[in-house]
Amino acid sequence: MNARRILAILAVLLVCLPIAFIVTILLSPLWSWIEASYGIESIGHSGPSDWCFYAVYSVLNALVFAFIRVYLRLGNAKAI
Repeated sequence: MNARRILAILAVLLVCLPIAFIVTILLSPLWSWIEASYGIESIGHSGPSDWCFYAVYSVLNALVFAFIRVYLRLGNAKAI
C-alpha cells in the first residue's frame, strides 16, 4: 500500500467522524425506540450511548468505502 492510498483512507475516516456524530444525534428517536423495545441501554440524559456512535460510524465508513470501490471499478471499466 502506498502513502497516497493510506492518506486517502485516513482522510475518509476523519471526514466521516463529524458526519457520524450528527447522524447519531439525528437518530435519537431510533435509539429511544431500541431502548424501549429491546431494553438495550442506548440513550441517556447526555445523548446516545457510545455504541450508537460506533455503529453509525462503522456503517458510514462501510458505505463510503463501498461507494469508492464501485466508483473506481466503474471508472476503470470505462477506460478499458
